[in-house]
Amino acid sequence: MKKMILMVLLAGCSLAASAQKEKYEATMTELTGQLQNEYQKSVMPLINKMERVANAETREWLPQYWVAYGLIKESYTATGTAEKDVMLDKAEQYLNKADALSPKNAEIEVLKANLSSARLTVDPMARWQKYGALFEQHLTEAARLDPQNPRIDYLKASNIFFTPENFGGGKEKAKPYFESALKKFEAFKSPNSYSPAWGKMESEYFLGQ
Repeated sequence: MKKMILMVLLAGCSLAASAQKEKYEATMTELTGQLQNEYQKSVMPLINKMERVANAETREWLPQYWVAYGLIKESYTATGTAEKDVMLDKAEQYLNKADALSPKNAEIEVLKANLSSARLTVDPMARWQKYGALFEQHLTEAARLDPQNPRIDYLKASNIFFTPENFGGGKEKAKPYFESALKKFEAFKSPNSYSPAWGKMESEYFLGQ
């Protein structure tokens, strides 16, 4: 009888865990899709929802990653320098949490490069030396870990695209990297529906420019 009760309890726990996992995956899929595809309005409501997931799922690196991603994205629409830096400071905290949970992760290194780029754009003249070097450092590490990650070429391309021609940038020099990114996107297989997939739509947009 005791054995039967134990089996029933274990089955109940297994069903509850399965239901919790399904709910987590559904929530993550919905939020990450919206975070990556929203360009018309603020993503702060989505960030707040993802932050609640991150605070509940403290052993999962992806919710931490996505809070950081959203804050970096939102920082580009903020107007004041202080406001941008507050967002990026918070993004870095969540990115560090993701890194602690999943070290030597190419996607995290790519987002670190994205964070460095966002830091630089707050005050390019004062910050290019420090954050330009960090941008290259993190992309180099990402390429070492996963050379076929398409977001590496996308970030290289967008950085070159917005760099003035007299400093070695410009549209023509960026074009091959956007093309390379799209080629890699065609072969790239995401491990699940809520892993990073950003960069393809952006690469297509910039190539159209």
